[in-house]
Amino acid sequence: MDKNALINKNTANNGEPAVGKTFFPDVSLKELMAMPDVQEAVRRHVSVPNPVIPKKVRNPFKNGETGITTQKVESVSGTSLMDIVNVSFTLVGTEINPMDAINKPFRIVDYAFALDANMAGGKFNGYSAKGLKLLVTKIEEVKGGEQDGNQKNDNA
Repeated sequence: MDKNALINKNTANNGEPAVGKTFFPDVSLKELMAMPDVQEAVRRHVSVPNPVIPKKVRNPFKNGETGITTQKVESVSGTSLMDIVNVSFTLVGTEINPMDAINKPFRIVDYAFALDANMAGGKFNGYSAKGLKLLVTKIEEVKGGEQDGNQKNDNA
């Protein structure tokens, strides 16, 4: 497709963005990543390991302005020392007991991805060039004989 055909396809006749679209220099990547259809597309190409075993769980934090509770979790996933991976994520709108969750398997049921911000001394320094932030909105403990193995989570 030639350059002019591409421009005409994505813009109105006056050179303005087509209805319902944001002109490319004005796009907020953070807002774009939050769109449901973008999340759906990312889920098709990015896997999330299950189950995860928390190794470090911070106390929940409730944002006074939004009322949303978040909790950072550092965990591992894998079936042996050869294939183990570190999995860090943030629980959003849900929480687990920081003491009881350690070394117990959990299944990530629902999640979203966000851009990973580079922060230094509380100041924003752009987004990471590689990797996404995993925001988990639903997680459940794996009981007794239940095993997911280390497989892709296809819950969308």
